[in-house]
Amino acid sequence: MNKKITLAILLTLVLLSCCNLFAQGKFEVKFAPNNRADAGIAYNFFLGNDAGDFTTSINGFGSGFILDMFTGRYSIDLITFGTESVNLSLGAGVAISKYRFSENIILEKENDIVSYRIDDDPNHDYVNTFFGYGKSKLVVGTVYMPVNLNISLGKLYFSAGGFIDQYLSAKHKRKFIDNDKEKIELIKNHDFNDFNLNKTKFGINALVMHKKSGIGLGFTYMITPFFQENKGPELNEARISFTYDFSKFSKKKRRFFD
Repeated sequence: MNKKITLAILLTLVLLSCCNLFAQGKFEVKFAPNNRADAGIAYNFFLGNDAGDFTTSINGFGSGFILDMFTGRYSIDLITFGTESVNLSLGAGVAISKYRFSENIILEKENDIVSYRIDDDPNHDYVNTFFGYGKSKLVVGTVYMPVNLNISLGKLYFSAGGFIDQYLSAKHKRKFIDNDKEKIELIKNHDFNDFNLNKTKFGINALVMHKKSGIGLGFTYMITPFFQENKGPELNEARISFTYDFSKFSKKKRRFFD
């Protein structure tokens, strides 16, 4: 069966199911009823044909892991409409994604093509231990707008949907010891901005959460590649997160999710 026809059938079934579920409860519209954040115990990594050369590491609590401060996706549901059990939400937020590479990767651009290689200079000591000085690290900041279908079912809360990611800034940093001196090589945003990046990207995300405890497991995948096609490594961003809903400490009842 044609992929477009299959997708259309699936979307139709989902919409019919949603309409049926909406009809079972009181329909309401809420503005900014919920904050979202997937920061916590998480891991940022890449998928794609060149992902094997861009494996990430949690050394130094990098790649979004625990103490990698401010790494994650943070948003507010600007409007939510539906019932307490099933609703759709449209939000806006910001994201900071950090990738600490397992290898000492050098990124370069020449003849409008982004290439990469491993730093094999014997004078560059990265001290590759968990708390070692050196690193090869990529940091990306974006704004995004997510649309999610949210379902409250028994003790669990499910949320899944898509989003548009818009580039804000990025940089690539390498730190190593050269002849007993600490050295930093940095591709700043004004230069990295021209590294054939896809500035507007589309992604999908999903979350399952235990409502009473607020403990959840989430996954994010960027459908649009990080670099433009045939102008850089073939990479797609991905993230797995183990989260805790700290808003559970609030006395304010969250109508859609409690």
